[in-house]
Amino acid sequence: MSGQESRELQEARAEIARLKEQLRQRDDLIRQTFGRYLTDEVAEEILSHSADLKIGGERRVVTIMFTDLRQSTDLSERMAPMDFITMLNHYLGEMIEIINAWQGNILEFVGDAIVVVFGAPRPNEDSARDAVACAVAMQRRMKAVNEWNEAQGYPPIAMGIGIHTGEAVLGNIGSETRTKYDMIGRNVNLASRIEGFTEGGQILVSDETLAAAGDRVAENEAGRRTVQPKGIHEDVVIHDVIGFGKMRIV
Repeated sequence: MSGQESRELQEARAEIARLKEQLRQRDDLIRQTFGRYLTDEVAEEILSHSADLKIGGERRVVTIMFTDLRQSTDLSERMAPMDFITMLNHYLGEMIEIINAWQGNILEFVGDAIVVVFGAPRPNEDSARDAVACAVAMQRRMKAVNEWNEAQGYPPIAMGIGIHTGEAVLGNIGSETRTKYDMIGRNVNLASRIEGFTEGGQILVSDETLAAAGDRVAENEAGRRTVQPKGIHEDVVIHDVIGFGKMRIV
């Protein structure tokens, strides 16, 4: 090999190394960015299947969770704005940690409400089980959240959680310049309506979720009731979940 060929080979290797480093830095940045919205597992899947990130969707059975703070509007009006935002961000940080641990994927924050899907983008046959266990862990964490609030001079807060399992349309919605991964359908609306029946500290789930979650779910049978949610044309049975496995809310 001539000296000229040797130099060209060295330059080619250096350029390949430089491009690999650029790709690594890009992937690290994407992971850090996605990490604020998705679990590490899902971020890795998106990076591995970037060609699939096109507008479109699919029908899939998933478990949908809606959470909401009680009387948050009143709190936002009574508290100093910075104090309210600090309290809210601390609460959300605690909840996000638990959601990520149970492989839930946060689709949206609507004020203090959190919209979560289990079983998408990556399929999960145990989505109902994971969602219920996650909800119990979230309610259990509220004690620590309120202890922190008290130490800061903030008022106690309470969260309601509604969960439903069913088919939804999931996919990338928007345009080529602005896309959002989201879910649409009757079952999404039903999950939101179920959450609306909750009181602070309560978890309500549908028949479908209870059946799919397995026998480790602890239910307050006295809290089981039939309701007719707005926009839903038939009665719905909801169940008051108080624990999962050895975990209990109280």
